[in-house]
Amino acid sequence: MKAIRSNIKGTSFGGIVPILKKIQDLGIPQLMRKCLGERVPQAKYQFHDVFIVWTLGALCGCKRLEQLTALKEKMAFIPGLKFPSHDTVGRIMKKKATENKIHEHTSKDAVPKTSYTHYNDNIELNRMLVQTTKRIEALKEGISYTMDIDAMSVSTERRGALRKIDKKGKLTITKIGFNPLICLIGDLPVYLSMRNGNASAAFMLVECFKNCLQLLEESKIKVGRVVSDAAGFNKELMRVINDKGIKFNMRFPYKRNMHVFNKQIKNSSWKKTEIETANFFWDCEVTDINHTMTKHYFEKEEAQTYRVVVMRIPNEETRKRIQTEEESERREMIKKKLEKLAEEKKLKELKKPFEDVHWKDMGGYLYKFYVTNDYEKTSEEIIMEYNKRGNAERKFSFMKGDFAWNRPPFSEMNDNAVFMIAAAIANNIFRGVMNLFKEKIPGLKLSYRIDKFKSLFILTPCAYIKGRFVFFYQNILYDELMV
Repeated sequence: MKAIRSNIKGTSFGGIVPILKKIQDLGIPQLMRKCLGERVPQAKYQFHDVFIVWTLGALCGCKRLEQLTALKEKMAFIPGLKFPSHDTVGRIMKKKATENKIHEHTSKDAVPKTSYTHYNDNIELNRMLVQTTKRIEALKEGISYTMDIDAMSVSTERRGALRKIDKKGKLTITKIGFNPLICLIGDLPVYLSMRNGNASAAFMLVECFKNCLQLLEESKIKVGRVVSDAAGFNKELMRVINDKGIKFNMRFPYKRNMHVFNKQIKNSSWKKTEIETANFFWDCEVTDINHTMTKHYFEKEEAQTYRVVVMRIPNEETRKRIQTEEESERREMIKKKLEKLAEEKKLKELKKPFEDVHWKDMGGYLYKFYVTNDYEKTSEEIIMEYNKRGNAERKFSFMKGDFAWNRPPFSEMNDNAVFMIAAAIANNIFRGVMNLFKEKIPGLKLSYRIDKFKSLFILTPCAYIKGRFVFFYQNILYDELMV
């Protein structure tokens, strides 16, 4: 048999072709060009080329810019696709960086200390993040969304990273890195505020929320609820959210010196209930308390009053003392139910022993506190809603592992802000594409990680023959996705 040389161009990453076509059909390149502007006429690559190429690279499993080099050869057969080298991608990304800002803070100690915190809010790219997410139909008008706000630690020893400094002005033992503040809607990052490793979770939180909400409102995306940990317990932030007609749900930072509040707890009437989470059945009691925020004497605005939902369970000593035979049998039933769910692997698996540090032990009971401006939901619903914010932590883990948030490639913080927003755009396009394709892809689950999606969908032979893409050995009807 004589071998015949073929000049047919193709790739084993054929699944990227319908994704690129969907990106083009939805006008995302034009949208990015509108957001980012044009480079000089003689430039070979435009800004949008770089962000689209990194999106394609991320969906093919690239975690580092230099991995684009091998992928470029596999994508060369796609007509019209401009695929810059990894050096060019990095260089052009850095051109969209904005200058870092510096926040100066002077402590109120007897001997005041001044600290400086660097942060970076790249409004241009965050606007493109929101608009691209809407264009890929991952966010839609007419839906009221819940937003999670949380800070994330990115461990890195890049030149622009800093360690936290303690009250004595000494470096702490925490890892060096960045502490970006992220706004999430479900699995979608919609705003990233980059800040250095010495920034607290509450640093510039109000400004971050205002910026994010403004960009969402520009795209007619509605936020109906906001969930945050205790960092969000900020009078100004709560007032801003409340004035917008948005409901919030935050962990209430209880302190033992809240004497009036303690009296309210003591005089409260408690309701027995049971709350089921991913890992626990809480056989507990709940109550509501109206709490008025403390008001400084020079503040002109009236102090706001919000609803605090309190949950308590007896500690071990109290449980042994008050437990009746009936309650003992009930607890034994709950224990057996948990054991059965664990055997069936229906409980969330934890990689390390879980220690919930937010219980407050007082008077023989363990307490948890939640503050909200929602007077309609039941206490149980408020508790369950807050408990679900653990999804934000899992999303950060996903972004670090699948979209390289844990591998900032550049030396400077503002440059890495560009990269992390580019990675967020790639993630949101990935989520949008899965939603658009899920009905035509058998076995596709929206919970899939990139590696699983790559093996199921991306890795399929494809060639460009006589002006059309031809897919080989397909279990998925890629031709239907090209329509």
